[in-house]
Amino acid sequence: MAAITIRDEFTPNDQIKIIERHRVLYETEYGFNAEFGDYVASSLSEPIERLWIAERDGEFIGCIGLVEADTNTGQLRWFLIEPAARGVGLGKTLMQRLLDHCRERGYERIFLWTVNKLPAARAIYERFGFKLREQKPERLLWGQNLSEERWDLSLGENR
Repeated sequence: MAAITIRDEFTPNDQIKIIERHRVLYETEYGFNAEFGDYVASSLSEPIERLWIAERDGEFIGCIGLVEADTNTGQLRWFLIEPAARGVGLGKTLMQRLLDHCRERGYERIFLWTVNKLPAARAIYERFGFKLREQKPERLLWGQNLSEERWDLSLGENR
């Protein structure tokens, strides 16, 4: 099996791939409608602090991103692992790269927004010490009944 590489430089083509893969995977795996892909596209037009792209043989297999929420806080965005690349520790590696960067950057905390019906994502957030801090009432979102969740991690508490 070819080695996985992770780079933290990104191109407009990477952004297009991230939008495309979010559209396809979230529709296929969770039944999200096209509004979700539009949301991802819109979010990628905002300032990005760092975006890590995982590849195998030059092919996209995952990503994780970071935006600055304020001078002490980062927001995790665009965390996705292709099905063929799951189960080999790539999610853990990408998350660790992001957290290491946040610590080097001097962030005191990091947060993310997700939805309640993504059990694999929730498991990795919990494994890294994120805590569920806010849960909005369930509503129709992206064609599904979902509850938005905010997960927070104090970087002083984690490992």
